[in-house]
Amino acid sequence: MPTGQEIMERAAVLLNDEDHIRWPLNELRDWINDGIKAIVLAKPSASTSSRILTLAVGTLQSVPATGTPTPLMLVRIVRNLKSQNDPREGGRIVTPTSRETLDAVDPFWHDRGQTPYRKEVRQYVYDEANPLEFYCYPGNDGNGIVEAVVSQLPAPLAASGDETVIGSYTGSIGLPEPYSVPLLDYVMFRALGKDDLGGNPGRAQGHYQLFASAVGLKIQVERATSPNARGS
Repeated sequence: MPTGQEIMERAAVLLNDEDHIRWPLNELRDWINDGIKAIVLAKPSASTSSRILTLAVGTLQSVPATGTPTPLMLVRIVRNLKSQNDPREGGRIVTPTSRETLDAVDPFWHDRGQTPYRKEVRQYVYDEANPLEFYCYPGNDGNGIVEAVVSQLPAPLAASGDETVIGSYTGSIGLPEPYSVPLLDYVMFRALGKDDLGGNPGRAQGHYQLFASAVGLKIQVERATSPNARGS
């Protein structure tokens, strides 16, 4: 993965500020972190990981919202697992469905007395308005384990030493290589947008347009990465 130092060095060349006088390193660091957030919010699949989720009793389930990297939203549920200790030992696949479909087929699917809870999950329902929760069908008996793909916010870039020394920013940005280009455009947009004689609104907007074009519109990407998107 690209490092903060690499992004800073490329930005400094484009800004003709290789001594980091006009745009100090701590500013570039902050803009890198802001750009990472903007990319992941616009394109959740930019930063994902597989996680093992132990299920609670009932139909309503959740992705733990704690930890680093910080979980942002569920991308999909993949399969049942037989053991939490060996994720290679998989079970039945889990498919997405709509709440309307389940309600029509089984109006009492939330009622344990009508639809018995089981360990194995067959389907799940996801609502983009509630990104870290989902419903499973049938309701779980509390022994279920599933593999999930979760979008996450990488840990922020920080200086490992003196924040005025570029060698202190060798940490990874937390995004794979293709995203270094739009991230650089975002940093350039923020740097050139400084509100004084050094600023250049025309160039700044040009870099922002390149950034926006690269990551796409948020609403389109959310639809594409939603568990409700068939064939995605």
